Amino acid sequence: MATFPDTPMFRGPNRPQRVEAEILNLEYEGAIPQAIRGAFYRCGPDPLFPPRAGTDIGINGDGFVSQFLFGDGHVDFRHRFVRTDKFLAERKARKALFGSYRNPFTDDPSVAGVDRTTANTALMWYDHRLYALKEDGLPHEIDPFTLATLGKFDFGGAMRMPMVTAHPKIDPVTGELLFYGFECAGLATPDTAFAIGAPDGTLRHELWFQPPYGAMIHDFAITRNYAIFPIMPTTADIDRMRAGGDHWAWDPSLPTWLGILPRGGTAEDIRYFRGPARWSFHTMNAYEEGSLIHLDTTAAPTNAFFPNIDGSRPNPGEGDFYLTRWTCDLASNDDSFTERRLFDRPSDFYDVDPTVVGRPYRFGFMAVKAKDRPANTIGAPHPFNALGKIDVTSGEAMLWYAGPESAVQEPVFVRRGDDAPEGDGYLLAVVNRLATGTSELVILDTARIEAGPVARIHVPLHLRMAFHGMFLPDTELERARVLNAKGKAA
Repeated sequence: MATFPDTPMFRGPNRPQRVEAEILNLEYEGAIPQAIRGAFYRCGPDPLFPPRAGTDIGINGDGFVSQFLFGDGHVDFRHRFVRTDKFLAERKARKALFGSYRNPFTDDPSVAGVDRTTANTALMWYDHRLYALKEDGLPHEIDPFTLATLGKFDFGGAMRMPMVTAHPKIDPVTGELLFYGFECAGLATPDTAFAIGAPDGTLRHELWFQPPYGAMIHDFAITRNYAIFPIMPTTADIDRMRAGGDHWAWDPSLPTWLGILPRGGTAEDIRYFRGPARWSFHTMNAYEEGSLIHLDTTAAPTNAFFPNIDGSRPNPGEGDFYLTRWTCDLASNDDSFTERRLFDRPSDFYDVDPTVVGRPYRFGFMAVKAKDRPANTIGAPHPFNALGKIDVTSGEAMLWYAGPESAVQEPVFVRRGDDAPEGDGYLLAVVNRLATGTSELVILDTARIEAGPVARIHVPLHLRMAFHGMFLPDTELERARVLNAKGKAA
């Protein structure tokens, strides 16, 4: 078998892992809080084979799901690949058959028409079921206990859109699932769809529309009454793909548009607000304030992950993200939005208390690049090396620096209890110790993040960088167990 490329996308925290594992009774230091009873899941990319084209971007690996199961003083670990159609075809062939990221024209002819999704980006808990997500395909149901892949989900055929975002939202008041898809009519098409799933697992609403231009819409946001779609100039071109080029390219000649859609409205009800060319992967939250719509998100002046539309490559340093507030005024005749930076350090991978999604809020959590600390020299340059909490009303922030030659992954917030005030609880995050090739799951108290972990769970493995995770309390797991048992009995 060929070797993996010696590039930052395949070194350090991005080094391929390529294993499935089960480890009972992980070692840990400190005390695991009572609130951490349940399972912490992670989803990310890990290439099973060296890339067909000889090189690749890191986000194109096969999907995996990890589980840390907490209970009775024990922490158990499981890690499995998602059995997508792509994974199964390549494992049978013992080599990569699918080519460049999101470009089927670079695939081996033997897999023409095979579902290319890797289900490698995020997780969703909906109707007491766990799903692995990637924005170019349908959700793949995962057994929350064994991590076995159970099949694809499309609301029993009721859904017309052929893919689901990796960043759906659950309304904390209504319990509705709000989600969308883009390129719904085929490669490089502008067709976008927005849908709402009822709490009982049925599809309540599906609306198709066309934004000002076709773009990569990796994340969106909701408020009490609206869905917000950032349309940014990372664009697709079918002729470029046919020629073997990148699916996405950055076109700075185009403006950014924010589409504000009433949650029960039609395509004609969408109002668009214009701003300068920006790129954002992840939103923190959004909320309404009178006629104002505030969207707190990452913002960078360019998309350093993909080439420019002229074929040149952006300077990676220009792609740093900063937490930024974009504000639209629905009462104004002006079609522009304003922007204001909320935090002066590069950051991403945001989380908030689930009780305030789409509502006015105070606290957010994030992975941070603390550039005033020693730079890591192993693997990718300037990985996130700190975890942070910010008060978006005052701008006050607290940081925990993970230490030299260490890279932090996305933090996930867990509430201290049902009656806890907003933002009071714990952060869970994997930390890669690059010098030793091992990993830790750290638990931080959000009331004193800067004091460091209250517990460190040691994993005697290199855990490749994941994208997104979630925590399920033991009450949800038990409910899923009961429903699963009833389903088998029926």
